[in-house]
Amino acid sequence: MPEAEIRNIHERLDKQDGMLKEIRDLIIGHLATEKEMKPALDELVSLWRGSKVISGILAAAIAGGAALWGLFVWAKDHLK
Repeated sequence: MPEAEIRNIHERLDKQDGMLKEIRDLIIGHLATEKEMKPALDELVSLWRGSKVISGILAAAIAGGAALWGLFVWAKDHLK
């Protein structure tokens, strides 16, 4: 192999090493960010799940209230 090709290969390998170091640093940064954000995300997910339960309870209570109101109005008109 000519010396120019070997030098070219070494330059490309050096560039790849630099890129790999940048990627490693980015991954380390993302992992650190994930460790900081995970508790907040877990809390957000639990609040979301809790809101689904609360909305179901509220919907049932409103439907029950509407049924009772309808019964009251019917009784008021028909039981004189």
